[in-house]
Parts: sequence; C-alpha cells; structure tokens
Amino acid sequence: MSLPRDPKSRQFPLRPLTRRRFVTGSLAGIALTACNSGSRRRADGTVVDELDPTPLPNPEPEPIPDTEVPGPMMPRGLHSSLVGDSHTSRTITWFTDGEDAPVSWLEFSSFELGLDEFAIQDDAFEFSVEASTSQTTGIESFTHRASAVGIDPDRPLRYRVGSDEGGWSAVYVVMPSPRDEWSFIHFGDHGTGELAQLVTEEVMRTPADLLMLAGDLSYANGDQQIWDVWFEQMQPLLARRLTMAAPGNHEEKDFGGDTFKNRFSHPPKPLTSSFGPSDPGSTFYSFDFNRVHFLVTTAGALIGDGTLPEELLNIEADLANASLRRLRGEIDFIIVMQHFTIWTDQLDRSPANFTLVALEENIFLRYGVDLVIVGHDHIYQRSAPMFLGLPNPLGYVQMMVGTGGASIRLLDDDGTQIWSESAFVGIGFAHYKVSKGKIKIEYIGAPPLDMSDIGRQYSEGKFEVLDSVEINAKSLLACSECAKPARGREVLLKNFEAIAAHTHDRNRRAFLHCG
Repeated sequence: MSLPRDPKSRQFPLRPLTRRRFVTGSLAGIALTACNSGSRRRADGTVVDELDPTPLPNPEPEPIPDTEVPGPMMPRGLHSSLVGDSHTSRTITWFTDGEDAPVSWLEFSSFELGLDEFAIQDDAFEFSVEASTSQTTGIESFTHRASAVGIDPDRPLRYRVGSDEGGWSAVYVVMPSPRDEWSFIHFGDHGTGELAQLVTEEVMRTPADLLMLAGDLSYANGDQQIWDVWFEQMQPLLARRLTMAAPGNHEEKDFGGDTFKNRFSHPPKPLTSSFGPSDPGSTFYSFDFNRVHFLVTTAGALIGDGTLPEELLNIEADLANASLRRLRGEIDFIIVMQHFTIWTDQLDRSPANFTLVALEENIFLRYGVDLVIVGHDHIYQRSAPMFLGLPNPLGYVQMMVGTGGASIRLLDDDGTQIWSESAFVGIGFAHYKVSKGKIKIEYIGAPPLDMSDIGRQYSEGKFEVLDSVEINAKSLLACSECAKPARGREVLLKNFEAIAAHTHDRNRRAFLHCG
C-alpha cells in the first residue's frame, strides 16, 4: 500500500541516494561479507550455511553493522511500539543529547523477503516522517517520536532515525505482525545488572512478535542517566520488537511517573477520543493484537499523579466494551497487564494485595478477564483460574513474572496457597503462543547459583522450560454472562477515599521493602 504524499500528512518521498550513503553502505557490505564467508543471512533474519541451505535458528534480524552515519547528536535508545493498528503502523521513539534538538526524521520502506543485505541497509527509503520533539524529563536531552502509518501489513519494515545535522542510526528491521498464529513475551522487574542482561539475551533468542513489560523497568529511582543506560542496553531488542509497557512503583520515583510518560509511546486512553501530543506516553491504555484485547493499567502505582479515578472509569468502560466484542465473536481473549500482583506467595507479601482485590478484582471478574499478567514480586507464580483466591473455572489466571533480573526473592516459608499451580525462584520470562481460541503458555527460567542471599545474586543462565499450561477461550455461555453494561462513578468510586489511602500506604510499604 502506498502512503499518502499530501504535505499535511508530513510524509514525503526522499532524496536520491548520495555518494556518501553509497560508500558507507558499500564498506558495511564488504565487512559483512568478510565476516560470513561460510554462511549468509537472509532478509528474514535466518542464517543459512552455504554448504547446507537449512536455515539456522536466528529469530530476529540483526541491524546491519557499521551503518550509522555519525553526527554530534546521534540517535540512541531506539524502541518500537504500537500507537495505531498492529498491522499497518509502527511508532519509533528515540533520544538525542544536548541543549538543542535537531529536526529529526523517521525514514522507512517496506521490502520483500529475499532482499540482500546491502539493499536493506543502503537503498533509498521511500518515505520520511518528521518526528515530534520534547524535552526529556529530568535530563539534558530530547525525546523524539514518529509513526509510520499505512505500511504494508505483509512485508517487513526497514527504518532508520535521525538527521543529516545530528547523525543517523543504524538501519533496523521490524517484521510484520502475523495474523493467525503469533506469540508474545512478558516479564517485569528488569534493571541493568548481570541477571537482567541474562534475561535480555535469552529473550532475544526466543522468537516473539510482541514484548509486554510489566513495570519496574530500569530501577533508575530518580537517576535519569540510568534510564539512558537501560534503553541503550535494550536497543538491540526494542528497536526490532514491538514493545508495550506498564509503569511500576519504581517508575513513580522518577518525577511521579513523568519519565515513563515522556520516554514511551502508547495508544490513547480508552475513553479518549483522539490521540494528542500532550499525552503520548499513556500510563493506562488498551489495544488489539489480532483476536486478543490487551488492557494496560497502573494498578495505582502512580497514584500521586491524581489520575486513578479516571483510570478506574477507563478500566470499567474498556472491559465492558471488550466483553461485548468477545460475545460478538470479534475477539477471543481479554488480557490485563499491570505491575502490581493481586495474589502472591512471595516471602513477606503473601497472601494478597487486598487493595487490588477491592480496587480491581471485582471489575476483572465481572467482565470475564482471561489473564492478568503482572510483575512486582520477584518470583514466578501461576495461578489456577480463580475467583477471590479460590480456584474457579470462570475466574482469571494470574501470571506473576517479576523475574526479569532486578533481584531474586524467596517463596513464603508456609508454602503456596490453594490457588497456586506452579512457582519458581530464579530469573526468566513467560512466552505466550496464541492461536484461534487457544493460548499456550511456557515459563522459561534459570535458577540462581543457590538460595543463599549471596547465591541469589548470580545465575549461570541455563534457561529451560519449567512450566507450561494451555488457556482456552471462554464458552459462549460464559461470554454471555460477562457481557454487562459499564457502571458509573457512583459505584466505582463509592469508597475511593479509603481505597486511595490504602493504596498510598501500600506503595509506601513497597518502597520500604525495595519493591
């Protein structure tokens, strides 16, 4: 599909290939050839041995090496996300240093699988979009955003960002979103240390179409330079894989969540009719990926920003609409992602976060949420379908994956509760394979060296599948029972003052426990 060239759309054909760009690409192509004398990489990212044409595992295309065009304000921290349609749009966010921001651009083209590496790297891009620019919260740098819209849903997208004035990034490839069978990865509580990097490396080796991050991402705790470190460490992954994030309690320490809002690009709030530059990094939002509806919430992690009443109304309205759409056969599953867990068996936090039981669980049960994917507690734990802490086939499954590598915690000495079906102490992530009416879940983890306080700071990173389960779509009868009208503020906010006070206290205690 060709994109519009109306100047009002800010999408224009590009200038011809220059000699400088040609020479840069030629050198990169020579270097690539020299390093791969016995093998070659296809445009879809697979590596092929010349003597044996069977593709070797390599789930994601690597950026072509040595393709950056240096400049004084180089783009860094590139990450891709969804603001619009999951098949026909891609949003790229990045940062530049300095007191002045260059006019920056997103250049992009779709291409056919089989295009050679030189062409992927150095062919002229068909379209260019001028990025919006804002001051990065709390640090002397700028945040840039630009969206490629109307792209071909069946072809990979190659892109780069930057400017002639400030410099250009390497060329990255984002694969098209599959329609029938696809997968996503979820974890929270990441950081920048050795354990976190082990998880990142394993995630990069695991094919997935979408990455869902359940809060407590960088653990900057107010030091904005740590955010820069986190984004630069994650760029090889995030620049190529669509990523959606929820804020955690540690994001609240960064100017009350303003850093999160400034550095990420997300869809508009469910009850917001239009997306505007004043709210590019929504902290609660929803989107569809094929036949799965995702709702991302703060779970009160950013209660200091005063938006929790609005968020509760948005959650209610969004889930009411999603339950109707599921009854009509438009979607198969409803998944909620947030940072805070509702039920837990982590040591010193068991049995439950009763604020969230009062705040959210009645909403999730009313509209038949299938999965609640969370972090916060630094263990892995999967629940049975449950209702108010008891197994119930009509309830939701909670996937607690706070094992992104920030630290490794222990399970409660009293053991697990009746709702718990699997638990693990270590690092890792959950991998969800989605097909029509079915989600197969695998937890991929690695143990610490041992369970001592010192041993839990390290791991050999020997990842394997430690748990698996299959979730099926609800029956038509169950869906009809969950298709109910949204309630108003007189119901949802009836006890809000007490709930808000309890939430403030919960967040304070979470900080005290380095949560």
